[in-house]
Amino acid sequence: MTDAKHPTITRDANGAPAVDFAGAEQVEGLAVVVLESGTGDAVIEGQSITVHYTGWLWDGNKFDSSWDRGEPISFGIARGSLIDGWVEGIVGQPVGSKLLLVVPPELGYGFSDMGPIPAGSTLVFAVDVLAAT
Repeated sequence: MTDAKHPTITRDANGAPAVDFAGAEQVEGLAVVVLESGTGDAVIEGQSITVHYTGWLWDGNKFDSSWDRGEPISFGIARGSLIDGWVEGIVGQPVGSKLLLVVPPELGYGFSDMGPIPAGSTLVFAVDVLAAT
């Protein structure tokens, strides 16, 4: 469950997320909503993390999903290698956490087109933090 101002994330039987924007309000800055708090160690910048995630544009169009590819993804979490909204939103969260990140353009891809993501887009992610090493 999320704050009424944020999009709502639901899960199917396999755990894959879906988003509902009904009643959601686009707000200034990064929103980090802990949907489920993990019990592992806190993620530290510079670690390699493994996540399952889905990303949507604010209009509800999905632009990427590890769930659709059928496997989680691992990468280093550090400024310069990921969008700042992910670094700011995930660092400090315990492993095992399920998060909703609402990332404004200035912490996402800015004001340039990036593949299927139009310039100036607010991005919404459901992120499951599976591991950090």
